[in-house]
Amino acid sequence: MKSPAVILFASGLLSQANAHYTFGRLIFNNTWSKTWEYVREISPSTTITQPDIALLAPNTEPTSTDIRCGRNASASWSKPKTATIRAGDTVGFAAGEPRLAGADVARIYHPGFASAWLSHSPTDDLNAYTGDGDWFKIMSVTGRTEQSLDFSLPENKNLYNEYKAIWGTLNVQSWNFTIPKTTPPGKYLLRFEHIFPNPQDSQYYMTCAHVNIVNLNSAVGTPGPLVKIPGVYKRGQPDVYFDHYDLKFNISQFVAPSPVVWVG
Repeated sequence: MKSPAVILFASGLLSQANAHYTFGRLIFNNTWSKTWEYVREISPSTTITQPDIALLAPNTEPTSTDIRCGRNASASWSKPKTATIRAGDTVGFAAGEPRLAGADVARIYHPGFASAWLSHSPTDDLNAYTGDGDWFKIMSVTGRTEQSLDFSLPENKNLYNEYKAIWGTLNVQSWNFTIPKTTPPGKYLLRFEHIFPNPQDSQYYMTCAHVNIVNLNSAVGTPGPLVKIPGVYKRGQPDVYFDHYDLKFNISQFVAPSPVVWVG
């Protein structure tokens, strides 16, 4: 067995080659949208010279407003379309395009946990909403589920890593979830987030889609707990900043960061 130090070194080399991603495609009505069609476009990092890596590079500062919807995406300068979605429908986000040069498809290459969030816009013009209002979580995934990649299939065997495969989203191209049935109708930012935990600089990957939620059900709920983003994470908190290569780490005992999921 390789030591964790050797694995970390190898992972570092790999991450420079193909381990960045973003979520530019919304999935609804069983269809993947075009890149940035319904999702706010993000800006490339100004500290990286390679264009594809600069665009897909993660956020590492949990107190930045970029943690809401991605780099420079709190202001909706790209003005995406708004998708009409019914409460109770299944939706999702796909890594899709853009992807790194040389990658066959875009995937969630890193281990870690994912979540989905909603923030009700105070105005019908979603382009004018910066996401500075309240957010509530509607999905959280840590360990493996039925959506996780089947590493026993021949086409997936080269993607298997015994230390990383415990995480449910590892190497998937997309992830689906349900809009709670009692979600109040209105215009929302729908946010998808994936966090790659590290002891010092955890990596945050996220984007926001514009959605109009229509509720045709008889009941409408009261979402909560409500939080602000930034404000939901702080540097050094133990459920975000930790060594996922620690041989004592037990995914079955891991609890994702607050807030809890609102199920509607």
